[in-house]
Amino acid sequence: MVRSTLAKTTKTGITAIMAGAMLTGSSIAYAQNADPAGDPAASTPAPPVTSAPEAAASSENPVDPLYGNINPFYGNISPFWGTINPFYGNIEPFWGTINPFYGNITPFWGTINPFTQDANSVAPAWGTIQPFWESVGQRWNTASTKMDRGQFWSAAQDLKAIAAESESIWGDAVTSATGQSFADAFLNPLYAKYGIDPNQHGSLASLSEGDRAQFFMDWFDGLMNFSGTDRVDHWMHTANWAPSITQQQGSGEHTVIGILDANISGDIDLEDNIIAQTGFKSNVSGHGIGVASLIVAAHDGAGVMGIAPNAKVALHNPFDHTGTTNWNDVRNGINALKVRGASVINMSLGAPGYTFAPEWVDVFGHVSTEWHRDNTAYVLAAGNDGVTQTQDVEWGSAQGTNFLVVGSVAPDGNISTFSNRPGEACLLVNGSCNGGDYLKNNFVVAPGELLLVSDGQGGTVRRTGTSFAAPLVSGAIALLHDRWPWLASNPETSIEIIKRSAQDLGEEGVDGVYGHGLLDITASQSPLDFGSNLRFFEERNGSYVEHSAASLQAAGIQSTWETDEVHFVLYEYVGTSVRDFAVPLSSLVSGSMTTYYGAQQQYQNFLTQGLTDFISGGNSGSGNDSGGLLGFTDVAQYTTPDRGGWQMSIAAASPAAYLTGETGDVPHSAIRAAAPGSKLGFTAGHGYGAMALTSEGGFGLSTDYATDGGVNPLLALASGGSFFATDYSLSKATKVSLGYTSRDEAAIDNPVYRDTSRLALLGRENYKAGAMNLRVTHQASKNVSLSVNYTRLREDNALLAVQGENGLLRDGSNSETLTFSGTAQLPEKITVSASATAGRTKTAGSDQILSTSNGGVMTSAFALTATKNSVLGSRDRLRLSVSQPMHIERGELQLASAEIVDRATGEIGTVNRSFGIDQNKRLITGEMIYAAPLAGDAGEVSFFGRATMGDETDERSGIVAGARLSLQF
Repeated sequence: MVRSTLAKTTKTGITAIMAGAMLTGSSIAYAQNADPAGDPAASTPAPPVTSAPEAAASSENPVDPLYGNINPFYGNISPFWGTINPFYGNIEPFWGTINPFYGNITPFWGTINPFTQDANSVAPAWGTIQPFWESVGQRWNTASTKMDRGQFWSAAQDLKAIAAESESIWGDAVTSATGQSFADAFLNPLYAKYGIDPNQHGSLASLSEGDRAQFFMDWFDGLMNFSGTDRVDHWMHTANWAPSITQQQGSGEHTVIGILDANISGDIDLEDNIIAQTGFKSNVSGHGIGVASLIVAAHDGAGVMGIAPNAKVALHNPFDHTGTTNWNDVRNGINALKVRGASVINMSLGAPGYTFAPEWVDVFGHVSTEWHRDNTAYVLAAGNDGVTQTQDVEWGSAQGTNFLVVGSVAPDGNISTFSNRPGEACLLVNGSCNGGDYLKNNFVVAPGELLLVSDGQGGTVRRTGTSFAAPLVSGAIALLHDRWPWLASNPETSIEIIKRSAQDLGEEGVDGVYGHGLLDITASQSPLDFGSNLRFFEERNGSYVEHSAASLQAAGIQSTWETDEVHFVLYEYVGTSVRDFAVPLSSLVSGSMTTYYGAQQQYQNFLTQGLTDFISGGNSGSGNDSGGLLGFTDVAQYTTPDRGGWQMSIAAASPAAYLTGETGDVPHSAIRAAAPGSKLGFTAGHGYGAMALTSEGGFGLSTDYATDGGVNPLLALASGGSFFATDYSLSKATKVSLGYTSRDEAAIDNPVYRDTSRLALLGRENYKAGAMNLRVTHQASKNVSLSVNYTRLREDNALLAVQGENGLLRDGSNSETLTFSGTAQLPEKITVSASATAGRTKTAGSDQILSTSNGGVMTSAFALTATKNSVLGSRDRLRLSVSQPMHIERGELQLASAEIVDRATGEIGTVNRSFGIDQNKRLITGEMIYAAPLAGDAGEVSFFGRATMGDETDERSGIVAGARLSLQF
């Protein structure tokens, strides 16, 4: 038998390996739990198989097919080479939603928090780690630039400064963990590894760009090992995974993963997951440890986090002391793992020069393994030769095997230079591709460059290669089998889910480079398509009611779901199987467990946003009286996943106004935080304060809450600046909130006043106003909600937005309003909302030149909307509204002036002259909006019309109409 040794081979060794793939040799007579001193007895010929050699830098450099002396920073292999720096520079794979230096990382919200440190930890607080790496990153870039220029003495001084800063932040943590000084435990060993002596600046001259990048990466990883937290890595963002996903999906506790790889020893964390470890006893330089850690490393506040940390591992080692194996051993290993109950088997091994070697047919088509065809999902590493497969493979007896080949991508999603690719190779049946399958249809990619893995000695190390992309896919399948145990015996459906949920890369559709695309773990644990193959069951007070997708979208998000603790159970039909999802639509149950059909399940909070988006026709909803929930809104809103009971909502509108400075279009942004159980909430932002403080049912447009809108327009006089509010639930049905909104901008004119005598009162000072709003909302029944608002408005130098010159309104005015609103959900998918406001305004101060009299100025406003879903089709919607903006019912002003009051004596006195400001004609606005999706959700068509009737001198009177067509590409 030929076994090609692969440890630390040179260029000559590579040639031997390539030749070995074509040689016949003797396979071993396999014995379980064997610990052979040499090769066992020979029998059937088989070519050698190697653990997928990890990304050779070039044929001129020393190469270890596992990793060994490979320099992963060489050439195009590494995204961190040269000017590409993960900490600071042109490309930061950690920048954005995933940043390993910062604690508030949205994708990791959940009760599993990788950033939570022990209260007694001496590790640096996360608040200091972020600025530390920013500072050190800048220093290192400066030092590296100096080395490029040959300024080694100056670069050495920068290196000393980095060391001093590192010791000041990390010294105590290093000493506490090692019992040694910072220099002895960390600094000096790292310098020695790279031959660096800062006092001998010439030692820096021997470092290549790749060496420098790797040195700084080691510096980063070395210190982060003392952070007292689980490590965040770039692959998590690229593969769309977060610890909270694993927690909610079950973390693999009821799954057995088979790993066909080298032994796991020396890592107590991983050994806790091992239920069986058979085969040879060789360690093969920690290859198996690195692979296993990506799947099952514990979320324990240290080191690597695995995708399925509680899964059981059955491991079989087919590699002897030379680090090689053969196809017979591979086949025997599969059988050994199946004996232990493995439903998914990870095989980070292969023959050089192939993405999928022809000999795999002999493995999967053998009589001893065909028994496992219907209950095993196989995951294979593609290999690291950088080749595109051109050779077809006669599939024959292996037909029906469910497998995926996994290639590697960089953090930016581009295929790794070293990764093998499927090309247009075919799995032939009887010599023909007709009736067979293309290899690319069984191919996906996953992150495989510089992944942080366990080193087997209690620390971490970075590895590169398809060997480390494959276990990410295996971990995702393990989560599927844990949440839905019946999928363990349905590998075809398991693999279909992974392929259909992958992010399409490269050419549109399945292609010869990326196959089905990039592994998306969150998408694989979610419904593949909310719009089809789903059944929707609403759970309310212990009973389930089924809805169709069309009826859900037609009715929109219901305001009662929040208070009634509603959640949905979704059933998805995939292939020949089904999946169920428990999705909370109320924050009162979010983060807890549910029991349905006799099973205890974690609510899948990460699906809430997707379901609300689908129901709302693409508009995100929050479940807290947002008008957008009924389908018509100009304020986009996003609600984050639950984080230990807390939830955040972020809203925005008119972002272009920030960039263009358009004062006519108020930019709006808001954030809301809700405490566990939503008893207490906080809102703050800038922009549509009136809308944020009083949003009601069907009033989802910002114009409803404007100064010429019908929903409490007096509050809108103080809207446009900063606002904040707090709300508290008195009971499941009743909530009270208190908020404040402000405005400070250039002088404005209230359109109520139009005659020449009133225009003379306009001033030039900034208009300033602030308002407090007290609101009580009550869910009167399942379909009816009511609210009452009391508003106290203060205008510093104006009366109902009219400003006076020469101190006429120097003390400003105060207004009080009372607003009653309500929303009712009627039959035939109709929702009606109404609002009515009464207000009174008085000038402030007793000696103001212009003042109110006879009880002040009385105003009114109202608005009424009706929204109908499914008008002409199943998913269109229509909104009709009528409103009256602020109307002065009665009011009288007094102007104090100095005049001669006695013509005989010439005495001068104060004379008060009164004039009424009543409005004779009421302004009424009617509006219609209709929207319908285009076929296949390719876009939307909408129509708009508005008619305003009032005094002919009012410039707001008239008719406006329009249409809009939007297409998605």
